[in-house]
Amino acid sequence: MGDMPKKVLGRGLKALFHEEEFVSVSKDEAEEPAEVGSIGSLPVDKITVNPFQPRKEFDETALEELKNSIIENGVIQPVTVCRDGDGYQLISGERRLRAVTLAGFRFIPAYVIDAHDDSTKLELALIENIQREDLNAIEVALALKSLTTKCNLTQEEIAQKVGKNRSTVTNFLRLLKLPLQIQDSIRSREISSGHARALINLPGEQEQLDAWKKIITQQLSVRQTEELVNRMSREQSKTPQSPSSERSSRLAEVESHLREKLVSKVRIVEKKGGKGEIHIPYCSNDDLDRLLELMRRD
Repeated sequence: MGDMPKKVLGRGLKALFHEEEFVSVSKDEAEEPAEVGSIGSLPVDKITVNPFQPRKEFDETALEELKNSIIENGVIQPVTVCRDGDGYQLISGERRLRAVTLAGFRFIPAYVIDAHDDSTKLELALIENIQREDLNAIEVALALKSLTTKCNLTQEEIAQKVGKNRSTVTNFLRLLKLPLQIQDSIRSREISSGHARALINLPGEQEQLDAWKKIITQQLSVRQTEELVNRMSREQSKTPQSPSSERSSRLAEVESHLREKLVSKVRIVEKKGGKGEIHIPYCSNDDLDRLLELMRRD
């Protein structure tokens, strides 16, 4: 265990520092705090976990493999942190922090950024994590939704900050309208986001679930799924509809449009005589303010 701290920085990053700093330093010795905008070797026990981490599940096998890689090669990429009282709060890199802890290292290379308040920390954490390629599509969608509900950002602003097209942001958010069984299937990578985007085009939950079951049982590719969805949509359009069902179909389109625009589970209740109600739920005062702001813009 005595030699382990030598490997904490990794071979590439050691060139940035004097190696003896990490050999002689012990857990009981005081360290100079790392400056904002610099990379430093920080005590693991002074870094608190990021409360805004969009990743909810950590594969134990992958974590063990990362731990073994770190023992052999060190940490190739620093985690990102910000100052938090006498310690630091993690912005991104929780897998690396967990693996370093499992490996028994006391220090980890970290890039220190400036974040003064919770809102800034939340925004930075979400943006940092959204840009990672190893998040599943639902984790990305939930992180994007948090940027709208907790950071009051529009889809256009989010697209600019995370370096994605606005349509890409919209498509991720639409995944959250799928039934929970399908969302869980995306989380576990049983189906891909390509499959999910095709399923969104089906008008009802039952149709989406029926198509999803066929994807699983028949092991359909994304292209085959798109063909299945097109076929189901054509068959449904051929079915004669009563005036009331045509009316319901139009309301469903309006409801879908409002849900996408407000990123909220809007519900339209149809009543007799062409009357009805629009229900727009909100989860907090901040969420209510966000909805009101979106409505004022139009």
